[in-house]
Amino acid sequence: MKHLNTNILNNTLVLLILATFTFTACDTTGANDDLEDHQDAIGFVLQERTVFDQGGDEEILRSVAGDFTWNPDGEYNEYFRQDIDGIVISPDVIDLTEEIASGMTPKIIIRWIDLDGDIFDLPDLDEDEGGEYWLLWEWRNPHTDPPSPHDNTLTDECTDEAREDVDALNDIRPANLEQHGSDGMWGFHFRADHAGETQLRFRIMHGHGDDAHSDFTSAWMDVTVPHDDHNLIDENGIYQHTRDKCRTR
Repeated sequence: MKHLNTNILNNTLVLLILATFTFTACDTTGANDDLEDHQDAIGFVLQERTVFDQGGDEEILRSVAGDFTWNPDGEYNEYFRQDIDGIVISPDVIDLTEEIASGMTPKIIIRWIDLDGDIFDLPDLDEDEGGEYWLLWEWRNPHTDPPSPHDNTLTDECTDEAREDVDALNDIRPANLEQHGSDGMWGFHFRADHAGETQLRFRIMHGHGDDAHSDFTSAWMDVTVPHDDHNLIDENGIYQHTRDKCRTR
């Protein structure tokens, strides 16, 4: 009996360690008993959709069990700078010209990594077959202790006048994420609003309404908007684009 109890204890410790490095498990009890089995994610990849949704995607970064590889192909590219940790949303990757001043990147696709290291996709929430999943993202401010939610809100804190106070810009999220109808559930665009740093994480949400829960929560990812020398970036590092800088998500 003593040997059996020791094995049980060891197995329990292994399971706890694995849980620490993976994700919040899917609750398949109660109202969710009829949901189909699905692959479990331990990480994600971001890919820039470069050829009009026909493939040819460039992998921007990948994250597995909280570890990030910022430049997976081993070559320098536009989303990275050697002196900055994380992903860099700059005029190198966004539309910020007199002709096109949206301040947004091309379409980004998020995909998922399973326990075997393989990349897989999940169906959209509104698909007829198996559409039980949707993407949730969250921002936090690394300049507070402890880090706090990093919001853009439709208040006096997010106005052109507030942005003129350089010391206050850290309290206003410098980057945003836009998801358009044509992007699907797993596509989006980064947008640069002003120079600064923020952090972002993703969740796979499963189910509908009150039964919705998180199957996977990523580690926090550093996102930087640089103060570059550009004719549409002013002296305070504010990006002069045509989108609403106070969009709430």
